Parts: sequence; structure tokens; C-alpha cells
Amino acid sequence: MLFISPLSHRKENAMKRIATWSLAIGCILLLTAGGVWAQPKEGWPKSVTIGAAPIGGTYYVWAGGFVKLLNDKMGIPGNVESTGGPVHNVQLIEEKKLDFGMVTNGPSGEGWNGDGWAKGKKYQNQRAIFPMYTTYFQMYSMKKSGIKSILDLNGKAVGVGPVGGTPATYWPVILQVAGVKAGRIVNASSADLNSQIKDGMIDANGQSVGLPWVTITEVETTEAVNVYGVPGDVADKFIEKYPYFAKGIIPKGTYKSNADQDLTTLTIWNFMVVHKDTPDDFVYEVLKATFSNLDILIASHKSAEEVKIENVVYSPVPLHPGAVKFYKEKGITLPDRLILK
Repeated sequence: MLFISPLSHRKENAMKRIATWSLAIGCILLLTAGGVWAQPKEGWPKSVTIGAAPIGGTYYVWAGGFVKLLNDKMGIPGNVESTGGPVHNVQLIEEKKLDFGMVTNGPSGEGWNGDGWAKGKKYQNQRAIFPMYTTYFQMYSMKKSGIKSILDLNGKAVGVGPVGGTPATYWPVILQVAGVKAGRIVNASSADLNSQIKDGMIDANGQSVGLPWVTITEVETTEAVNVYGVPGDVADKFIEKYPYFAKGIIPKGTYKSNADQDLTTLTIWNFMVVHKDTPDDFVYEVLKATFSNLDILIASHKSAEEVKIENVVYSPVPLHPGAVKFYKEKGITLPDRLILK
């Protein structure tokens, strides 16, 4: 009969406890060393919602990458909310119905000042945290239609995305500045409008997205299309009235349709915003995680290559205090308009 002394048994149990605690401590150290928080800090959201745009657009894809970054690197789960786009996101951030909102400079700036779509009401709870990418105004028609420019759209049915989005807000104004009177403006998702243009229900489908616009690259695999932007003289007139915008180029070769020529168009920056009451230390850590793991965002959409610290100066609204701390530590000289006293 084998005899085990009580002392030996106690030593064995003690060794097991030490091994268990060592393993637990090791896991904690591994998580923190890799930049992942075991649990949200006090006052931080336990999960987050990112306001994007309709499913299938660049915003929705981009937001998926951001959710992955927050989950993988900060241990904070999240979900992507399909919204009407930037105008809608500004409104939802104002009411604390989103944790993060993706916006373009025009709707965001107009909301802040109470101009344009905001019609006198100021949306000043929004605070920018980081620059995303440049949006390019792009439109396409089936090649067989013969439409090669927005100047060919008089009397035509033109799709401009869902109500509340940047394209739905500004494409009609761009056409007006160009002296073009469309026969009908159609609001729907890019996917729906793409189906409509194939079925001959509309003549053009316009958006404002990063490069490339996946809808065009996909449709070009089976159909011949003409892609166009905003003519230079029209863009100049538009910018005089809407200084949030700039003139840009869709490089040749972006699409089959412009294999040999650049396309002039209007551009506008995109930013991620939060509510002013979002905890300062949370925003600071989100920025640290974001700029340390840009590869995750770039893997979701190539436009994330434009997420550069120095581009924060293009924000149309003031920065969140947690963001101000982060950028100052990085040596960025921030314009006074981006810092609220």
C-alpha cells in the first residue's frame, strides 16, 4: 500500500496553485503586452456602435475594419450600424445614439455651423478624432447610353444614394451648378441603384466614395460603362460656394473606363467623430491603437492608407480633448479652430 504524507499532499496542492496563478498572470501580461485590454476601464463603453452608411458602401466596409481593430487590440466588441450616411451620423452622434460616427467634411461642417442641410440648427456635440480618407465624387452610366459626362444628364434619371448621405446631399447641387436639370433624382442604396441602371430604370448612378468604388469595379467585370467625375470649371464654381470641398483627380487606370486618362472631380475629406462626452482617456487609447495598427484598416479598404496623423488638420469641427492630447504628443501643430477653450 502506497502512503502519501499530509505534508507531501499540501506541498503538491501548493505547487498546483502556484502553477495556476503563474499561468493566469502570464496570460494577463501577454494580453497587455500585445495592446489588448482584458476588460474596458471604468467609464469606458463595454461595447460600441459605429455609424456607417448602407450595406455595400465604402463606409460599411471601412467600419468593419475599425470594429475588428477595437476588438482585437482593445478587447472592446462592436457592431456596424447601417445608417443613411454622414448627415444621419451627425444627427445620431448629437443624440448619443452612436459611439462613433463616420462623416464627410461638408455635412459635418454644415451641421456645426447650422448651414446647408442643417437649416439653422447647430449640431455641436460632435468632436473629430482622426482623418479617414478622401472621398471622390464619381458617377457612371452604361456605355451603350452614350452618356459620358454630367453635362449629358439633362432630363435623365440620376441615382445619388440614400437620403442623408453625402452624395444625395451634394450631387443635386453639383448638377444645379453645372446648369443641368435632371429629369428625376433617385434615392436608394448603391446596390439597388446598380440594379436599376442595368435594368434601364435610371441613366446614371453617382456616389462619393474612396478609390476604387467597388460597385464600378464589380459591374465592369460583366458590363461596359463610362465613368466620369465633375468637370474642372464646374468644380471651381462649386468650391467657391462650398469651401469644404477641393478639386481632385481619379487617376487613370483606376477603372477600365478610364484606362488612359485621369478624371477631374470634386473631393472631400472623411473623419471619424464621437460625442463630446466620450471619456478622454478612452479616445486617447483608441487613437493609440488605431495609429499602431493601420494594417487592419488598410486590409479592409485601401483608402485607409490616407489615415495619417498630419491630415487631422483638415477636420471641419473641433477635436475631442483626448485627441488634442494625442496629436500634441505627436508634435502636430493644431490650428486654434480645432481646440475648444
